[in-house]
Amino acid sequence: MKTRFLLLSAALLSVLLVAAGCGKKQKAPATEQPAAEETVDMSQYMPALEMGTPAPDFEAPDVLDNPVKLSDYRGKYVVLDFWATWCKDCRAELPDVKQLYDDFGPKGVEFLGVSFDTDRQSLVEYGFENDIAWMVVCNEIKWKENPISVAYDLKWIPTMVLVSPEGNLLGVTFHAKDMETLLKKELNL
Repeated sequence: MKTRFLLLSAALLSVLLVAAGCGKKQKAPATEQPAAEETVDMSQYMPALEMGTPAPDFEAPDVLDNPVKLSDYRGKYVVLDFWATWCKDCRAELPDVKQLYDDFGPKGVEFLGVSFDTDRQSLVEYGFENDIAWMVVCNEIKWKENPISVAYDLKWIPTMVLVSPEGNLLGVTFHAKDMETLLKKELNL
């Protein structure tokens, strides 16, 4: 009886292992974006936005549910930071974004975070835990379904967009360090 149980258990285990794909080479599961460690040609993720044209205006609620429009910032340079708390690359980029804010916020540059989180409470908690000091809006619509993401043709997050005081698109970057270079050029620093 014990031998029959062991044989049945071994047979069942082998069926489960085959069903689970163990022992076979598997394709990696599809993800929304490649891991940060991989060497990626980022040009494939560049939004199809024409620089010098008006930045798509949008309205979304801040974390206190107050409506915020991009056009409310007319007259100032605005760094739009498209991100989400669930995005590994966005979290890794946060220290550099904070430094960018500390360096350019006092120079009159406004920062507007656009979060693609679907749970505002998690976003609020993350903001407090990480001392995010700039305005963040979130309409709680998934990234690829979000009308803001569609308007900006976002294919990767984090993505940062610089908007001129006149409301025109000046540049797009994936890293705060590149945005720093763009800001220095625009502000003649």
